[in-house]
Amino acid sequence: MKAVVFYGQNDIRLVDDWPEPPPPKDGEVKIEVSWAGICGTDIEDWQYGTGITPVDEPHPLTGRMAPLVLGHEFSGRVAELGPGVNGFDIGQPVAVEILRFCGECYWCQRHDFALCTQMAAIGQQDDGGLAPYVNIPAFNLFPLPEGGREDLAALAEPVAVMVRAVRKGRIQVGDRVAVIGAGMIGLAGQEVAFATGASEVYMLAHGGHRAEVSAELGATHVFDTREPTWEEEYWDRTHGLGVDLVLECGGNVGAVVQALQIVRRGGRVVLVSVLHGTVPVDPLDLMLSEKELIGSVAHVYDEDFKWAVQYLMDGRVNGESIITGRIKLDDTLGMGFNELLRNRNHIKVLVTPHDDWVTDSRSDV
Repeated sequence: MKAVVFYGQNDIRLVDDWPEPPPPKDGEVKIEVSWAGICGTDIEDWQYGTGITPVDEPHPLTGRMAPLVLGHEFSGRVAELGPGVNGFDIGQPVAVEILRFCGECYWCQRHDFALCTQMAAIGQQDDGGLAPYVNIPAFNLFPLPEGGREDLAALAEPVAVMVRAVRKGRIQVGDRVAVIGAGMIGLAGQEVAFATGASEVYMLAHGGHRAEVSAELGATHVFDTREPTWEEEYWDRTHGLGVDLVLECGGNVGAVVQALQIVRRGGRVVLVSVLHGTVPVDPLDLMLSEKELIGSVAHVYDEDFKWAVQYLMDGRVNGESIITGRIKLDDTLGMGFNELLRNRNHIKVLVTPHDDWVTDSRSDV
C-alpha cells in the first residue's frame, strides 16, 4: 500500500509498497483510514529532527523506530475485527485516539495515561494514519453518531489536547480566558474554552487568515500583537486586571513570557506548545502574585478525547472553519508539508487515501 513514511530529518517519502498491516490481534481493529491531518509536530520533526519520532533506537513501549508511517490525527472506518472485539460493525465510521501506554506504571495506575513513563503515540512511535490501513486497539475507537462527519472527526486529536489543557487550567463558569497563537491548537482552545464556560475569550495573534478565523469563530476580541498599542487596549478591556486563564499555544519563548505578563494575579497559565528552550521566569513574581504555571500534554481517551469527539459532532467546536485544505495521499508532500511551510495562512490540511473523495487536491487559503 502507499504510505507517507518518516525516515529522519529532512527525509519524508511517499512509499508505494509499504506493507499493509496484518490481521488485527486480540483486542485490535483494522481501520480503513478516511481522513488524516498533518500536525505541526510532524513539520517540526521533519525540519529539525526534534526526536519525537525515534530514529536511533526503538521506542521502549512499541519497539518501533524510523522508518514509520506518520499521521496521529485521523478518522476511519472499521475494516476488520480482531479476536475478542465486540460492539463494532464493519464499515462503521470512528474517530481514533492514538495514545498508547504501559498500563502498569504509577501514573497509569492513577488513570493519568498521558504521564505514562513509556507513553507513545500511533503515528509518532508506531505506524499511523497517513496510509490506507492501520491497526488500532479497540478501546481507542469512538463511533461517530449517525451522519457524523469523518473529516471533522479527524480533528479530534488536536481538539482533545485542548480539552485536557482547559481541564488542567481548572476553568470555571464565567472565567475570562486569553489564547496566545491562532493556529489549530489555539483556535481549538478558543472553542473549547467557550464550550466549557468561559464568558470572554481573547485571542493574541499576528494577524492574517488565522486571526480572521478566530474572529469569525466568536473571539471576544482579537489582538494583533504586531500593533504597538495592543497591550494598552488589552489592559483597558480587562479593566487593568488581566484574565483568569491563559492558554499558551504560541510555540516560542516570548509567548510564555507574554502569558505570565497578561494573566491576572492569582491566575493560571497552561503551557501547551511543544517548545525547547529556557524561559526567563522571575520566581519572586510568581510567588508574590500567586500565578500558576501548568504543563499539559496529550489527552486521556475516556476523559478528554471522548469530549473532543462530542464537541466536534455537536458543533460546539466548529471544525469546518479550521480545515483549510483537502488533498490526496499522493499529494501529501507537495500540497501538504511543503504548502504548510510556504503558506502560513493554513490551519489544518487533511489527507485522504481515497482518490475519489478529492477530485482535485485543493487549498482554501
